[in-house]
Amino acid sequence: MSHTIHLAAGTLTIEVHQALLPLHDLLDFASRINPKRGYLFVSKVLGKHIPCQPSRMRDIYNRLALSLLEIPGPAIFIGMAETATGLGAGVADSLVRRTQRCDIVFQHTTRHSLPVSEWMRFDEAHSHAPEHILYLPLPVFRERFSQAQTLVLVDDEISTGRTLRELSYRVIQALPHIRQIMLVSIVNWLSPAQKQVFQENVNRPVSFVSLLEGVFSFIPNLEFSPSLPGKARLFQPARHACQQTGRRGIEIGEKFQVSNGPYPKERKVSVVGTGEFQFQPFLWAEQLERKGFDVLFQSTTRSPIRVGGPIGESLSFKDEYGGGIHTYLHNPPRGREVIIAYEFAELARNHNLPEQLGGSIWGAAANTGWDG
Repeated sequence: MSHTIHLAAGTLTIEVHQALLPLHDLLDFASRINPKRGYLFVSKVLGKHIPCQPSRMRDIYNRLALSLLEIPGPAIFIGMAETATGLGAGVADSLVRRTQRCDIVFQHTTRHSLPVSEWMRFDEAHSHAPEHILYLPLPVFRERFSQAQTLVLVDDEISTGRTLRELSYRVIQALPHIRQIMLVSIVNWLSPAQKQVFQENVNRPVSFVSLLEGVFSFIPNLEFSPSLPGKARLFQPARHACQQTGRRGIEIGEKFQVSNGPYPKERKVSVVGTGEFQFQPFLWAEQLERKGFDVLFQSTTRSPIRVGGPIGESLSFKDEYGGGIHTYLHNPPRGREVIIAYEFAELARNHNLPEQLGGSIWGAAANTGWDG
């Protein structure tokens, strides 16, 4: 099925080849404020730029995990920052809940500085913040990493496969027992030829798991000439970047659950994750929804997006880590009690997002509960 989408930045043409869910249930489309790539696939089910019910997000995690039930273990899940830090952990979590496996470790790439040894560094060419770091996993996970048989890479969408191909190649050089690679995404735009090139480059069997597959083309509008608000810097104050959120590995399972948190006063509540800190706030939002609250989840981002179409409003502010990085909350919550989740509660004082949103503002310290 063919779809044509007209954007300020140009025209997208999409051919859907197979889909478990309809295109317009999964995606909307917007223009990036980025000369490298004018279009943006805006997920409706990721809980990032468009607020989403936690139960809808969990349904996506469950659907993607269904294809992973029999993967050989130990299995290492790596989510791509910043968009798929929550998605990657969520898919791993759904897999563990379904199978009760205890050989799953999740880690995500990061754009934050930690005072520990780097494992590898690579770039995402089209991104506003292109550099990624993968740190050495915590010592408790290193044997499982060294014996891992399956590598699962998770991103919200795969367009060219270049970044994941580079990461796959480097990981299998470091972990020689890896015998298969799974690429998991909500949507996958790789052609059969691109998939073949991917497999030939990594010299391992590669499987692709997604809810929608197709191809697309983009004709840019030459009159659309955005300028970036300033290059996003990689390094930020190390004392503010927490390794326990997944930057050096976390064991997904029963003991990794949010057991307490702020209790809303109003029935309608929005939980807002910050940057890479998405999975723990999602778990709390999910708990609130199960208790009968009307909950929406979303997260701040470094991605500058043009207002229009699915982006009805956008707030701009400096990042909470004190790095001076332009950060955004697209489609900010209105008419709801707001809970903003931070890795450390004191980070809320470093920027003016709480003042812009108003309402009830909360902070969370990763793996140590929530602070009001």
